[in-house]
Amino acid sequence: MPSKIRRGHPRIYIPVEVNYYFGNELFREKTQSLSMGGLYVKTTRPQDIGSVFPLNFTLPEFDHPFEVSGGVIWKKTMEDKHGPPGMGIKFMDVREEDKKALLSYLGQTQMTQKGY
Repeated sequence: MPSKIRRGHPRIYIPVEVNYYFGNELFREKTQSLSMGGLYVKTTRPQDIGSVFPLNFTLPEFDHPFEVSGGVIWKKTMEDKHGPPGMGIKFMDVREEDKKALLSYLGQTQMTQKGY
């Protein structure tokens, strides 16, 4: 049985395209969930825990990309039985205007998603 993860922020389940470079390679993946603290990227090629890289994504109803630095804090591979493979990314560096926009978006969206 997997250990229970303690979350510092409520999350929403939303498929948003996220782009990031790791080395010289561009990755385009989809998120599974998003919170003020970070996001979960569904991918069959999760990066190593501790990896840090810039990423960007755009939320519905926002016309500019969010550009943040993120660090991999956990990952699931194809062999894991619980949930889709991917990686949990913690936001490391977020501009103040993006924090405000993200907080507003999450607050509005959480009201429409029961239980989140």
